[in-house]
Amino acid sequence: MKEHLKNISFILVVSSSVVFFCNYLETQFLFLYLSNNLISLLLTLLAINTATLGLIASKMQDIVVSKPDFNFTRTINEMKISLLEQIILICISILTLILQSSKIIIYNNKDLVSNIILVGVLVYSINILWDTGKGVFVVIEELQKLRNNDDNNK
Repeated sequence: MKEHLKNISFILVVSSSVVFFCNYLETQFLFLYLSNNLISLLLTLLAINTATLGLIASKMQDIVVSKPDFNFTRTINEMKISLLEQIILICISILTLILQSSKIIIYNNKDLVSNIILVGVLVYSINILWDTGKGVFVVIEELQKLRNNDDNNK
């Protein structure tokens, strides 16, 4: 939980910096892109992550077959959390975009706050994809260790 709060805090700082930098440059490109494409982008990243996690899970199963003492409970829980986080990010994006485009709900700095949230969602989803990518390499390293141990035992 502490790690998640640290990540969220860092992402809010990064997204705020990006939004303020875009505002300083007087460009709306990123904000227009996110308002038009963020949901599709998040769904695509979810599909990529789901397929990758499926591949990782099958390789973990291969490891368990050859080494039954391996315990992947924590890894499996992290994989589930990753998918849940992505679904939450999609919901946050939809809600933020609805509120941002609402003519009825009006408050000070609505676009600024909405843009910080939307950029934050993008950064967080990239972070999830990064973690998944690192997971692939961990599995590859473990499989390589198993092969090396099998070769040494022959």
